[in-house]
Amino acid sequence: MGIETLLKDSLDSMSSKPLYAQLAAQIENLIQTGGLKAGELLPSEPELCEQLGISRSTVRLALAHLEEEGFVVRRRGKGTYVNSPKLLRTLSRLCSFTQQMADLGVQSTSRILEFSLLDEDDGQLPPGFNGKTYKIVRLRLADGQPFMIDTAFVPQYIAPSLTKEALEGRSLYDVVEQMTGHTPYRAHETYEAVKLTREEAQLLETESRAAFLVKRVSKMKTGALFETASMLIRGDRCRLTATLQSDAVAFTRQLQR
Repeated sequence: MGIETLLKDSLDSMSSKPLYAQLAAQIENLIQTGGLKAGELLPSEPELCEQLGISRSTVRLALAHLEEEGFVVRRRGKGTYVNSPKLLRTLSRLCSFTQQMADLGVQSTSRILEFSLLDEDDGQLPPGFNGKTYKIVRLRLADGQPFMIDTAFVPQYIAPSLTKEALEGRSLYDVVEQMTGHTPYRAHETYEAVKLTREEAQLLETESRAAFLVKRVSKMKTGALFETASMLIRGDRCRLTATLQSDAVAFTRQLQR
């Protein structure tokens, strides 16, 4: 059964709700309930117009809304595809990317792009660092799809015997804890909306240039610096939401597989 068959009786021209909003809501519902599967190609704009008896501007508005909400992705020259269902994760505790994805039932992997030991005079060290420092750049993948570029700086004294080989396929936090017992205890993060460079977009395999730049400074229980990290996250696969209450703030991140 085609999407036009599923939707044809759902649009009410007499309703106070605009047709584009009705169409977007129905497609969203089909995605949420499994009527439309991740990766499925939607009918073209002309096909939807003809089958549903609505204008092209109505269809475009509906698809634009769904794309903005992350339910579909439009690929130039190829069509509009259903995105994977959104995943909700809480930022209420400090844990590694590997653990975050495991909590969501997402298979995470990493590709090490750079592993180097910097000297103090290299000019690359972030504020607060002095002495030899590891620079670790990884491409983080969620269910096999590039999700973010993670650049971390860790003082060498935290884990003197850390190697690239030890990190292959493993969490940095887990490896350091196993080697030395050191773990991050508290972290401060800032979030900024940025635009990917062409090279970054190619590495992340996305046509969208929108991204979040997350900067994290982690410290151990003693107050000593554990890590400074910059995480460049695909904007088309991540959404941040905040729920405000009089006595608390619940902050969550929605991810898309």
